[in-house]
Amino acid sequence: MAEGPADTVFEDCRYLTGSPQRFAVLAQLRERPARPTDLCDSVDATRTTIQRILAGFSERQWVVKRDGEYRLTVTGQRVFDRYRALVDEVERARAAGPLAAHLGSIAGELPADLLDPACLTTTSEQNPLAAINRFTDWMHEVEGDVRAISPIVTSVFNDAAVELLETGTHIEFIIDHSVLERSVSDFSDALERGLEHENINTYVHDTALDIGLALDRSRVCLAAYDDRNNVRAIAESDATAVYCWAETVFDQYKERSQPLAAVLPVQENNP
Repeated sequence: MAEGPADTVFEDCRYLTGSPQRFAVLAQLRERPARPTDLCDSVDATRTTIQRILAGFSERQWVVKRDGEYRLTVTGQRVFDRYRALVDEVERARAAGPLAAHLGSIAGELPADLLDPACLTTTSEQNPLAAINRFTDWMHEVEGDVRAISPIVTSVFNDAAVELLETGTHIEFIIDHSVLERSVSDFSDALERGLEHENINTYVHDTALDIGLALDRSRVCLAAYDDRNNVRAIAESDATAVYCWAETVFDQYKERSQPLAAVLPVQENNP
């Protein structure tokens, strides 16, 4: 069976992605025309390999040879630019994997800024507490009032909340019923504070929460949890678009929540 256009395009894509040296040659030619000897100096490949790569590019009309130098054609430039964008996106996907794999229903609306590797802190075998430690540091750096959503309760978070309340910070806090039950059994002091302290308003969401989110005056911190409620990654941003998105998310969750005082008596009366 003869190859069709789609097969030919696939082969061209496979050729380009077949070795990092091919991409490196395109990158050098994107900067300026060059002779094979120049490319040997800047690309980790033999002269024979460089010549083969240039022949493959010439066959596809991504490069042309003029006055002894190879230069990208306009289509070669576009191929490089699109491939560079793909490589960047794959790099971003790899870095953001621990975040992306543990987001719930908000994943489809996530601002792209939160997938920027520079915004991320992820756990690893070498540093399994990296994300939770950074989230704790974020809480200690809070400026202004705080709005937060959390699917877990820990003494670390409770202690951070106490410090904020002592400085006069106002907190709006959304939890779910599992967090409430754990608080009743293990963190009764924190639960009582959530009921009585004038600077904290706690709400209980009607379904299980699957993200953590915190906002202060200008910053956002998004936390992703695994099935065991371990923080796997956090993303931080102070971009205006991200902040507006986070405010909307918080308000949506709050609309589906009840004040703690309205829910707690029901919990306490359950056997």
